[in-house]
Amino acid sequence: MKPYRILILVLAVALAASACVKLGGKPVDKRYYQLSPERTAAAATQPREETLKIRRLAVSDLYNARELVYRGPEGAIDSDFYNLLFVTPGNMLTTELRRWLTESGLFTHIVAPGSLVVPGLTLEGMVNALYGDYSGPAPAAVVEMQFFVVDESNAENAIVFAGSYKERVPLASADPQTLVQGMTQAVAHIFTNLENDLAVAPLEN
Repeated sequence: MKPYRILILVLAVALAASACVKLGGKPVDKRYYQLSPERTAAAATQPREETLKIRRLAVSDLYNARELVYRGPEGAIDSDFYNLLFVTPGNMLTTELRRWLTESGLFTHIVAPGSLVVPGLTLEGMVNALYGDYSGPAPAAVVEMQFFVVDESNAENAIVFAGSYKERVPLASADPQTLVQGMTQAVAHIFTNLENDLAVAPLEN
């Protein structure tokens, strides 16, 4: 048999063996989660007449990934390859914020970017922290966000509202599922505080 045919045969056997190993091996066990805070309060009975556009929330580069993020002692930070959000945190939290404020009844209409409706107000936000804090003896879920409302009814585009929110929720255990539950609770607290602040804020320029 010619040498090049022997080489081809050896490569084919090696590839077949590696395929068998992959097919017969245990698959990577990943788990996917959703941050879906539940709003339980009654809706406002007299909504504002303005139309509110909610832009996609920006996320700090440290937490702008689907993997859960952990912070440990001495500034250590790590991500979890096996436990992930189902979609990126910016998309997920933006969807939940739109749903939350729609259910609140604070505004006559709430629209997303790309809508043909011209809004009077635009809400922008930034997720500055979204992680599990395991740096001390008591683990906690930490979420930080800041929001701005811009009046787009005139050329000035003035900022008529600004708010920063930080929540730290103690965790009963250090497992990923408990962390997701804690982060969901923290997001619900932030959305509640944001809703309450918007309800009384003078949003007219």
